[in-house]
Amino acid sequence: MKIRVWRRDPRARLPERASEGAVGFDLFALEDQEIPPGEPTFVRTGLVIQTEPPYALFLFPRSSLFRQKGLIFPHSAGVIDFDYCGEEDELKILVLNLKERPVRVAAGERLAQMVLLPVATEVEVEVVSSPLARNSRGGFGSTGGYR
Repeated sequence: MKIRVWRRDPRARLPERASEGAVGFDLFALEDQEIPPGEPTFVRTGLVIQTEPPYALFLFPRSSLFRQKGLIFPHSAGVIDFDYCGEEDELKILVLNLKERPVRVAAGERLAQMVLLPVATEVEVEVVSSPLARNSRGGFGSTGGYR
């Protein structure tokens, strides 16, 4: 499998696997940046990445991002479409600072990991006229633990 990467900014670091067994590739902050509290903020990577179907690119926070910085992804994960690879389509990492003070991100700091997953794109939608199952599950937390 091959992905194509364009350094939109020459300072950008290419994605790297931290270990031989790593599932994701680390993505790095392009420049020093202060993340204000409570305000969603984009952190530049300087990269444009193109994948080939059926593999799509997904961005997830590194496991230490919240513990060490108090930063989360407000949208949980980033989904990068196959055609998001034009001249202005730089990968940016959207973070939200949950601390009460600004948090500093340093150039070259690992913030996210990109994971390549196969996705179905040729899907036929069938409309039906009755419920799909006789018994409902009951919604969020229906199997226990969150009521």
